[in-house]
Amino acid sequence: MSVPKPAKKRKIPRGMIYIAATIIAVILFGVFNREFGNVFYTITHLTPGFLVVGVVVTVIYFFFEGGIIRLLMRSQDIPMSMGASMKIGLIGIYYSYITPSSTGGQPMQAAYLRRDSVPVGLSTAVLIMKFFCFQCAFVLCSALSLIFMHGKLSSENPGILPFIYLGMAINGGSILFFGSMFFRPVLGVICRFAKWLVGRFPKLSERFHAAGTIDKFEADFDSYTDDFKEKKKSVIWGVLLSIPQFILQMSVLYFVFRSFGYNQAGFLEIVAVQSLLQLSVSFMPMPGASGAQEIGFSNFLRPYFVNNDLYAAVMVWRFFTYYLVVIAGALLVVVDQFLYGRKKPALPPEDGEG
Repeated sequence: MSVPKPAKKRKIPRGMIYIAATIIAVILFGVFNREFGNVFYTITHLTPGFLVVGVVVTVIYFFFEGGIIRLLMRSQDIPMSMGASMKIGLIGIYYSYITPSSTGGQPMQAAYLRRDSVPVGLSTAVLIMKFFCFQCAFVLCSALSLIFMHGKLSSENPGILPFIYLGMAINGGSILFFGSMFFRPVLGVICRFAKWLVGRFPKLSERFHAAGTIDKFEADFDSYTDDFKEKKKSVIWGVLLSIPQFILQMSVLYFVFRSFGYNQAGFLEIVAVQSLLQLSVSFMPMPGASGAQEIGFSNFLRPYFVNNDLYAAVMVWRFFTYYLVVIAGALLVVVDQFLYGRKKPALPPEDGEG
């Protein structure tokens, strides 16, 4: 007779703890903010039509995310349906939002793709290229936004310019770094360093066959690089499609802005301000740049929300651009794990079990 194994305690991810702490901090900040008394009244009097448009824009953004992943995968003869690519895209965004400095997105996407028999080196190369395409669009649109808004920011809010310049330098540097990984000498140095690093822990290295795994990863990544040289059109399309995707992501704020009854600023101005806000906090090490996003919003958008409703605007904007995505991602992960568990073949009982 088999003895049931004790159930393992499920640990709460640190990222989720941090997000919960951030929500509490924002609420406490509001309690001691003179605008807090107007929050619920303001929210109940928003124009729902604009909020619905904001949600629709977010869904279209997800279609672009999945579509670009599918494009890059299919360019390497990896079949992928639109539904599967959207799932991988949302999972990546979800884990990016709940891990420090958005470090968890690509590794978890690679893990899910490995479950579908896509080699880790190959999937990582595709996902890095996807990130590269988005970063190109991000930096390009942010540079244009800075040119468009520089005069106004210099005269009205010069204190935020150093953060914008720093964000531009860091994100521009990331394009150079991740792009350089597709050159063999750079990839070789990274892989050799990884083997040296895991070699400092012999027991773990032997247990997980780290050296062999890194060699296989390098070979898969190299095969992608060799094959990809003949398919540069997909990269160009990836960058071109990432531009409207980025604009869609940044435009949600405009529809939040309009839902509050404001119309003194146009679509391009609000999108430009949002892109510069994103640029100035994107390098913050907190999950989803939580805390920095809210503070940055207050600094960037104060001139636009002038009826004692800035705190309410922060809450609504953050809910639609962050917490709603986290909730949707968490539900997707749970449902996907449940469905995957049902598909897995049942293990045969061990000898002696009845």
